[in-house]
Amino acid sequence: MHLERIRGVESRRLEGKKIVLGVTGSIAAVECVKLARELARRGAEVFAVMSEAAQKIIHPYALEFATGNRVVTEITGMIEHVNYLGKDGFADLYLIAPATANTISKIANGIDDTPVTTFATAALGSGKPMLIAPAMHAAMIENKAVKENIEKLKKMGVEFIEPKFAEEKAKFPDIEKICLHVERKLYSKEFLGKKVLVTAGPTYEQIDPVRFISNRSSGLMGKEIALELWRRGAEVVLVSSKDFGIDLPNFREVHVWSVRDMLNAVLEEIKGCDLFVSSAAPADFEVEMRDKKIKTAPELVLKLKEAPKIIKEVRRVYGGHIVGFKAETGLSDEELAKIAKERLEADKLAMVVANDVLERGMGTEETRVVVVTARRTQWLEGRKSLVAQKIVEIYVEDLL
Repeated sequence: MHLERIRGVESRRLEGKKIVLGVTGSIAAVECVKLARELARRGAEVFAVMSEAAQKIIHPYALEFATGNRVVTEITGMIEHVNYLGKDGFADLYLIAPATANTISKIANGIDDTPVTTFATAALGSGKPMLIAPAMHAAMIENKAVKENIEKLKKMGVEFIEPKFAEEKAKFPDIEKICLHVERKLYSKEFLGKKVLVTAGPTYEQIDPVRFISNRSSGLMGKEIALELWRRGAEVVLVSSKDFGIDLPNFREVHVWSVRDMLNAVLEEIKGCDLFVSSAAPADFEVEMRDKKIKTAPELVLKLKEAPKIIKEVRRVYGGHIVGFKAETGLSDEELAKIAKERLEADKLAMVVANDVLERGMGTEETRVVVVTARRTQWLEGRKSLVAQKIVEIYVEDLL
């Protein structure tokens, strides 16, 4: 029962999902307790299965504690592999993390002489989704036979989570990255086959070679919306002045600096997009930049001019859905909702998300926003990751 105290505290994206975690004899097996707990924090129930080699690195009791379930260390008369991952098995996904070269090669060639590989044979035969996170020395993953076996499994429908390459090792991926892959695998796929473009964060307008004007935007909301769309199957392009370091397949970051950089990048990337989410906080003004560093003086006058409006420029060439964001200060809820509705109609937008940044929202972990579509006006508040999830849900319900 101790596990119920943490289940779903991060999110409920995996609520009701049952995940089998296969653990093999890589030293990265020591990370599996953290991984199992993080999956639980997202709502999942985890069941562990271990090879004999894995049990020499981490004791089954540790994973029993982490999952709250009995750990499978051998196949018994209870035919665990069939009950978990057979055609009528109760599990939704088989995640092998970490996976050694030995285990990958055995699975690719139909050998099942450990509990982990026997579970894999059952999963492949029954069509259960499978994710594999390799962890080994770089020389092993570069071995031609191992690479061929990885490609062989990919052709069978198995997805691989790219390891971190450092210190001549293919290291265990970040736990956040593994969880994102699990979520995408088990999520609804409303955006599968669709390309979406998202902007996030501030822009920086140069005053001189060393100074600039910007704002407090963290880009967190745009990042979270981009990830939420990716979970739902989208190919995502994220244009931002921030480098979020997101290393996921079908997810690309384009780094920009100024409002004109952002506009040019958006106009370049918008071709072939099914949705544009303009959640960035680009500058409203550009600065007449000085060529040299400005000397200290009692007063300084800067010449500003209106910056191009990204949504207006995009609307000239793009006929698809646009989601706009509007930041205001010191308005009542009624005034903010009214401005959002006006923006929806004036710019021919599919949705507008507005908030009062004096209250909370710019540069913060939490936010409170009003979402306006042609069908509804709805207030949302909480952590930006969860608000982003609800914004995308509203889009799906009202506009897909």
